[in-house]
Amino acid sequence: MGQPVQHYEFDVALSYAGEDRSYVNEVANHLRSEGVRVFYDEFFTAELWGQDLYIYLDTVYRQRSRFTVVFISRSYVAKPWPSHERQSAQARALNELGPYLLPERLDDSILPGLRPTVSYIDESRVIPQNLAKLIIDKLADAPGVASPSPPIAGVPRTVEEQRQLLTERPPAWEFLLYASVLLRRRADIEPKWRDHEIRYAPRTGKYMADKKAVRYLRSAMTTAGAIIGGINRVLDSDAQVAAFGAPGQPGNPERIEHLATRLISVYEELLDWARNLRGISVSERVGDTFELGARLVDMPIQQIRDFVDDYVAEMEKIPELLNRGEKVGKVMTLKLGLDNDTLSALTESLDSLEVELF
Repeated sequence: MGQPVQHYEFDVALSYAGEDRSYVNEVANHLRSEGVRVFYDEFFTAELWGQDLYIYLDTVYRQRSRFTVVFISRSYVAKPWPSHERQSAQARALNELGPYLLPERLDDSILPGLRPTVSYIDESRVIPQNLAKLIIDKLADAPGVASPSPPIAGVPRTVEEQRQLLTERPPAWEFLLYASVLLRRRADIEPKWRDHEIRYAPRTGKYMADKKAVRYLRSAMTTAGAIIGGINRVLDSDAQVAAFGAPGQPGNPERIEHLATRLISVYEELLDWARNLRGISVSERVGDTFELGARLVDMPIQQIRDFVDDYVAEMEKIPELLNRGEKVGKVMTLKLGLDNDTLSALTESLDSLEVELF
């Protein structure tokens, strides 16, 4: 009977200094595009957040990877964190029958503990894409396997599912992440929506006399228009490219999350705008007009809710589309507007009050 197959979390872990990130980033992206399970810190931003990195990185480079590739440079030799990663990898290499630590030289620096007889790759002769191919060839003949995570089934609903998405980064992960953040951020403020549905708002303790109330409502209408106008900046085409990447380029998870969060912040601003109007105490004479004002933003609020629901529903189809070999990509557009009937009724009511009061 043969030896049991050893399972690892990663096929390869990349150990490097920050000064060499540009070269290593290309290697990491080539590996991932070929389905290699690679530990590269930029792919694990969410996972690393809050971790004790001394312990976490030790397990990655000593236990959880089939190979470690070290990118040797002056910066790598001089800095403490690469030294910690290298020591963990070397400790593992002591117990391996075959090669585990795979060195690539970015300059002529000498790595402590690495014998001069160990074969290495010279960066000046190997472009990142070809280095990735060499790593894949090495993996093909190496013992052990990297155990796959459960497949991404659709839009992540939990923090853990979102973390898995960022770890795996399957095709079109950018759109799944955006949909996930929209859904989860909206859920965080769902009580405000429920209050808005039933036209409820807690009292603010603020009372306005009729003349002041009319002036305030006129000003508030301008504010509502400015809030709605902010959606254009959130969905600006340049902002989308910066977040989702140009065609053929990977997206930026922090920017994607920022755009989704900003969209929901516009939604929350509109809810708060209506909530604030309903919370002000006014006389019966202007009470109906204030309520009409609060309803002015019903349409854009619903438009954003529908956008989120429709976008999430469309992104749920991504796994099926990819299985059929179809390309996935979406330029997001959302136009918000005010209900003309409500706006006309509100304007007419304010005009009438101004004739009475001024």
